[in-house]
Amino acid sequence: MSASSTASGQQRGGNVQAALIGMLDSKPFCDRLIQACRAITGRSEQKLLHRESVYKLSQPAGTAPKTLQYELRVRLGKTASSDSDKFVQPMSLICYGDSLPVHPSTDRVFRPEDSKRRLPKPSLRRVVEVEVGHTCDDFLKLFGFEVDYIFIRSGQQFVCGTNDRCTIMISEIHHLHSHQQTPKLERDAAGKSVDNIFLVEVHAVSADETPASVEVAVRDVLALADKLSPYVTLNCPDDRKVDGPKLQ
Repeated sequence: MSASSTASGQQRGGNVQAALIGMLDSKPFCDRLIQACRAITGRSEQKLLHRESVYKLSQPAGTAPKTLQYELRVRLGKTASSDSDKFVQPMSLICYGDSLPVHPSTDRVFRPEDSKRRLPKPSLRRVVEVEVGHTCDDFLKLFGFEVDYIFIRSGQQFVCGTNDRCTIMISEIHHLHSHQQTPKLERDAAGKSVDNIFLVEVHAVSADETPASVEVAVRDVLALADKLSPYVTLNCPDDRKVDGPKLQ
């Protein structure tokens, strides 16, 4: 990461992200969901192709492993609107914090008076995203980080809500264990290829870290989850890991 790229980089996030995820196991179901997202957001989807490197602290031989209170990813994006063949390829550094507790004032959102069912609780995490240059990997290595694993997501995304703070991502996940490896589809615990499995992620980022602002993000995610409920069941991601693929 060069000094100039840091100075000119645009920071996105820096607040709290509310997130829910779900899975679809067939292309027809995925196509139905995409049609529903177009109707709900009033927009065409963006094609996306993301390569994300997840980093961990390097461990010298004979030392005890260190547990980070955050997760670092470098994302090389490649997106284009559905009506355009022109792609852009920004690179960004994303830092996800550990899960945050739900503020007592927000807890009432999950059991509305007019509903008998309790709504799913989104995960809450601080997130900072900053545009970086292509020397970011070298920069992180200087500070003692190394690549843990790499994954590639391909699919569609929809951006909506106030100030475009809400995102719906529908993607297939591929993973790599080295930079030279050919991307492979996700595999199950038995090592068999998993075809036509689509990861659905619904995110909303708060305007700041105040309880009122976080509650708005939670309400936005729950509103989208309710509209999408005929097409996909959304739940909270794993409590410890950020909402990424669980690689075997």
